Amino acid sequence: MRTGMIKLIYCILGILLSIPISPEIDLDYNYEYEKNGPYTKFSDWVPYKLHKWEPKFLEDYYQLYGLKLHYGENELRRDIYFLKIGLKKRFRHPKNALCPVKDEDEYYKYRNLLFMHINLQIMRSYMRIASQFDKRHLYFYNLDFAYDLNRSFEVADGFYKEAIPYWKEAQKYADRSSEIDSDLDLGTMETERYEIITGKLDFGKIIDDHLARLDKKRNTVKEYLIQHPGANKPLLEQ
Repeated sequence: MRTGMIKLIYCILGILLSIPISPEIDLDYNYEYEKNGPYTKFSDWVPYKLHKWEPKFLEDYYQLYGLKLHYGENELRRDIYFLKIGLKKRFRHPKNALCPVKDEDEYYKYRNLLFMHINLQIMRSYMRIASQFDKRHLYFYNLDFAYDLNRSFEVADGFYKEAIPYWKEAQKYADRSSEIDSDLDLGTMETERYEIITGKLDFGKIIDDHLARLDKKRNTVKEYLIQHPGANKPLLEQ
């Protein structure tokens, strides 16, 4: 009987000793666990609220506009995309405007100022893209890349011309907003409006100047390609 009890005790001790005992406490329980495992936290069963913001009004899309210190064509196209969508959207309620609006006349001016400013920003973005395909100075050694320059200048010409309609729209809305004498708390836009109607800010002349200088550079490249037909292909194929 005693021998049987001893064997039973040894069996129990063997079973207990075979179970691995971890001396460390799992302090990372809240961070390291199987999401669908046996230790799923109760909070994972509670649905999360999605904190997303969907732009609806013109001002919302305008506030998506932003240009970094170092920007490229993709950033400029993104801004153009959002601003163009914003032009087709309705405005916020006057109490949620970007500045205090006291009466209907000021709200009329507010809307026209925003239309003017957004058209200016689209125009500037197109001009910035064009400048990335243009060259300020065309030196003789640049003609080694005449084929690429010819194509690049063609793209720049298209973007400069794409900016012209938005400048005309900005002029139209600047004239409309000038019908109201009171000034709104939109300093930058009011300054732009004043400079446009007084002729101090004339992007029409600026764009024409860019196009005229671009035509001279394009003619120089075309003359070079006529004189050197073999250069009218990519550099690696010459």
